[in-house]
Amino acid sequence: MALTTEEIRELRAKYYNATLIELFTPQKALWIFRVKPDKGLVPFKSGQYTTLGLGIWEPCVTGNGPETIKPGQEKQLLRRAYSVSHPIVDSKTDKLYTPTAIDFFEFYVTLVVNESSTPTPPRLTPRIFALKKGDRLAFGPKMTGHYNLDGTKKSDQIVFFSTGTGEAPHNAMIWQLLTGKHEGPIVSVVCTRYAADQAYRSLHEKLAKDYENYRVIYLATREANQPKLYPQNLIEQGIFEKQSGMKLDASKTHVYLCGNPSMIGRPEMVDGKKVYPKPAGLIEILEAKGFTVATPTQPGNIHFEAYW
Repeated sequence: MALTTEEIRELRAKYYNATLIELFTPQKALWIFRVKPDKGLVPFKSGQYTTLGLGIWEPCVTGNGPETIKPGQEKQLLRRAYSVSHPIVDSKTDKLYTPTAIDFFEFYVTLVVNESSTPTPPRLTPRIFALKKGDRLAFGPKMTGHYNLDGTKKSDQIVFFSTGTGEAPHNAMIWQLLTGKHEGPIVSVVCTRYAADQAYRSLHEKLAKDYENYRVIYLATREANQPKLYPQNLIEQGIFEKQSGMKLDASKTHVYLCGNPSMIGRPEMVDGKKVYPKPAGLIEILEAKGFTVATPTQPGNIHFEAYW
């Protein structure tokens, strides 16, 4: 049953507590957008995530396929967790953002539409991509997650590997490291299908010029006339050390992995034994070099966030 204009107005007033204040569209299906909560910024550790939400009653972006909305769902809110990204550099000053100079949270999101005629359950992202600057949405009450820089030292080597929008939490961590005057080397490896998917590339290339201890490596696996390299290949073929100037020494290095599960390669326990997926992901490759996976209860130097 379709809702009336008055019902929609009341639902928005009830659930929405933040405003989309700015958005950037590197390409049609890839957005960087900034959300300002009504009550100001909530406490946050770089690398954490929160939820965003929109009502099922909101329209989807043009081109999204049919949805099945069950009776009684019309007034429900769709919520999904998103890692918080970071702009890192204030375009007005051309310097690193100071913590007090920012009053929004930035998110980095890709759109996957339903291109078939088969209905799907209602989804949030096609609704987010129908938003315009100034529109309202629901913002989660707190940040959460154990994917952060806790336990690292200023002298440690810090390496980030990401695929696609898995780069988002690393942007926030890199900002924290640079503003905190991290002393050890920092390397970020970002893997996408095409160069056009690398929305933050110019920012990170600028950072690499401005900070002697920062390096960035971009990979594009489907570009013509470029080698098809994945993060795993960089390590296995010795390319990582050549391009970064860093040796992956487990005694002084923390590695952060976010994105495609195939890149991460999280093992399963089968009959008391660790079984890795094939082909090998970064966890298996790094553990063979003496690294250990960190958990909420056990320290380690491999940290990962399964993005889907």
